[in-house]
Formats: sequence, structure tokens, C-alpha cells
Amino acid sequence: MKVLELTGLGNDSLNKRSFFIFKLDEIFQQHFNEILEKIGLKSRIYDEQLPLSKRKNQLDYFKNDEFDIDVIYTSDRIIVLVRANKSDLERFKSLMLSYSKMKK
Repeated sequence: MKVLELTGLGNDSLNKRSFFIFKLDEIFQQHFNEILEKIGLKSRIYDEQLPLSKRKNQLDYFKNDEFDIDVIYTSDRIIVLVRANKSDLERFKSLMLSYSKMKK
């Protein structure tokens, strides 16, 4: 499986928000759709047919009872900002790290 290149991650001091920064890669949509399904956002998955090059400088938003997620597309990065309680954030982080590798 091709993994996403993670270039940064962190969280706020209250552990209610986390962020993940990825290198822009078309494989993001496939992996992120799988993650969204695993956290119960199956009905909110966006269309994989729209290439990331068409999403530059845009924002996607996903929400359910446990997660509030913004996905920001820049010219060369994808930024995922997640708001949730501490245990849900840990679960989300574990999923994101299973699909990615930190850039050295």
C-alpha cells in the first residue's frame, strides 16, 4: 500500500484539536475516504473523481456526533484539522498514522 507523506502534526494544549499536514498526493482521497468510513462518516465521502489539482485553495468539511473535521487544500499540501474529545482524537490519530509515514 502506498502511504501518505506526513510533513507535520500536532495538537492544542487542551487535547481537543489535532492537525495533520500531508504532501499533496492523489492517493489522499482514497485513504481519507477509508478513514472517514471507519469513523462513521460514510455518507459524507467526497467524490474521488475530482482530482486534487482542482481542489487547491479549497476547504472540505465533515462532521458527525464525534468528529468535526476541516480539510484544507493548498498548492502543495493538505491540512487536516480535527476537533473531538481526547479518546476520539487518539483513535483518529491512530488511523491517520496507519495510512502515512512521517517525512524525515
